[in-house]
Amino acid sequence: MEHKADKNIIDRRKAVFLMTVIFGFLAHGFRLTNKFYCDDSWNYMWTISRTWTVAIGRFFLPLAETFRGNYETTWVIGVFAILCIALAAVLIVELFDIQGSVGRALTAALLVVNPVITGTFAYMYTADGYFFGMMCSVLSAFLVIRVKGWKGIAGGAAALFVAMGLYQSYVSVTILLLMLWLLLMFCDPQKKAKDLGVASARFLGMGVAAMAAYLLGMKAAWAIFDSEMADYMGMRDAGGYSLQRLIGAVKSSYVEFARFFLVRWEINFYNASNVILLLSIVVLVLWICAKRKLFAQPWRMVLLVVWALLLPLITHIYSFVSEGVSYISIIMSYSLVLIYLMPLILWQDATKDTGDFAQWSKAEYVKKHLFQTLQSVLLVCICVHFVVIADQAYERMHLANEQIRNLVNRIQYRMELQEGYSDTMEVAVYGNLYQKPEYVPSAPMMPGVVSGLYLTGQPDFSSAIDWFASTRHPWATIERRKELVRTEAFAEMQPWPSQDCMRVIDGTLVIVLSKDAQDEFGQTIKDYLEE
Repeated sequence: MEHKADKNIIDRRKAVFLMTVIFGFLAHGFRLTNKFYCDDSWNYMWTISRTWTVAIGRFFLPLAETFRGNYETTWVIGVFAILCIALAAVLIVELFDIQGSVGRALTAALLVVNPVITGTFAYMYTADGYFFGMMCSVLSAFLVIRVKGWKGIAGGAAALFVAMGLYQSYVSVTILLLMLWLLLMFCDPQKKAKDLGVASARFLGMGVAAMAAYLLGMKAAWAIFDSEMADYMGMRDAGGYSLQRLIGAVKSSYVEFARFFLVRWEINFYNASNVILLLSIVVLVLWICAKRKLFAQPWRMVLLVVWALLLPLITHIYSFVSEGVSYISIIMSYSLVLIYLMPLILWQDATKDTGDFAQWSKAEYVKKHLFQTLQSVLLVCICVHFVVIADQAYERMHLANEQIRNLVNRIQYRMELQEGYSDTMEVAVYGNLYQKPEYVPSAPMMPGVVSGLYLTGQPDFSSAIDWFASTRHPWATIERRKELVRTEAFAEMQPWPSQDCMRVIDGTLVIVLSKDAQDEFGQTIKDYLEE
C-alpha cells in the first residue's frame, strides 16, 4: 500500500511537470522560436553585463553567462525557463497538497501562461537566470514549511539567498507563499495562536538569515568584481525613513496592486474576470469561516483582515526600500500571480478533494460543487485569456522589431550616401526616437519592447546598425559629442528624417535624430550647447 502511495505521488509530480511544460510551449512557443530585441538587449549583445548585474545586486546572474556566454540563445533560455517554472509548479502542488487533476492542471497553467511570464520573456537574454531565481524562491518557502527544525530554516534561507542574488523582487514570492500557508492556519480551528506564532517566528528567522547572507554576499561580490552599488531603482537612497515616506510607500503599493488587476479602469474581460475572482475568494474565505465556526473567535477575524491589508504591501515590498523604486515593469510582480491560486488552495484545504477530470463530467458532482465549478471555469477562462495576452504581446514585439529593422535599414542607407563614409568610422548620435512603454490591450503594463520604437540613444542605435548591417562603428564619447555640437557644420543640421540629418564632421559621422529628446546621458543638444 505504501509503495502504491509513493507511486501516486511520483505520478502526480510528473503530471504537473509535464502539464506545465506543455502549457508553456503552447503559450510561448512563438517567442521561443523567434528572436526579438528589446531596449536592454542591444547593449547586452556587445558587452558582457557582469559588472552591471553585480552592481545592482544580482551577483549570481553572471553564472548564467559563464554557462552559455553573453548570447541571447532564445530557444535554450526559453526552454530552461519553462523547466524552472515547471519545477516551481511541482513544489507548490506538493506544498499545498493539491490532489485533484483539475486543481493541478490549473496550477500548472496559471504559473506558466500568466502575463508576468510574457513580460519577462521580453527580456529573454536574462530569463533563464530570473526563472531559476523564481524557482528558488518557491523552494525556500517549501523547505521552511515542510522541513522541520533548523534544517528547514537553513535550507529556506539558502534558497532565498540564491533567489535574491538572481532577482531581488522574488523575495515577495517567498513571502506570499508563506502568507498563504498562514492563511490556511488562520482557517484551521485546530491551530492555536501559539502555533501561528511559532510558524511566524520560523519564517521571520529564515528571512532574516537570508537577508543577512544576501547583504554579505553583495558586498563580497562588489569586492571580487571591483564594483560598487549602482544608482539604480533608488538603491543608493535606501533608508532614511520618515512618516511621509512610509505613507507614500503604502499608497504606492495599493495603487500598483490595483493597477495589476485593473488596467486603466476600463471594462474589459481582464478587469472583470479579476474583480469576479477576487470577490469569489472573499466569499470562499467567509464560507470556510462560517462552516468552521471561526467567527466565534474574533482574534482570527482580526488576523484575516490584517492579512488582507498586507497583501498589496508584501507584493510591492520594495516600495519601502527607496522612493526611487518603481514597479514600472510587470516582471517585478510574479508574487501577484499566486493570488490566482488561492481558490485552488482553499478548496483543497476545505474539501480535501478538487475532483478528477472524470468526476467533473458528471452532473451530480458539478451540482454538489457548483461554486467550486464556477470558480474553476472562471480560472480556465482567465488562463485562455492569458494566452491571448501573450499572443498580443509577441505580435507587438514582432512589429516593433520589424519597425526597428526598417528604420535601421533607412538610416544605414543614408549613412552610406555620405561622402567619406566607411563602415568602421566613429558615429555620434544625438537624441532618440524612443516611445514610452505602452499597455498591451486588456493586460497589465508590459515592458517597452512591445512599443513601436524602443532605441533610446547612441549605444542602442550603434548596436542595432552594427547588428543588422554587419558594421563595426565605434561610439563617440560624450566629450567628443560636446566638441561636435559646437561646430558650424552641426548648427546647419536638421533632425531625422530631413535630408540634412547626417554629416561627416572631422572624420565622425554625425546623426541627429531629434534636437529636443534626451540621449542615454539624459542630455539634449541644448544641454550640450549650454555646458
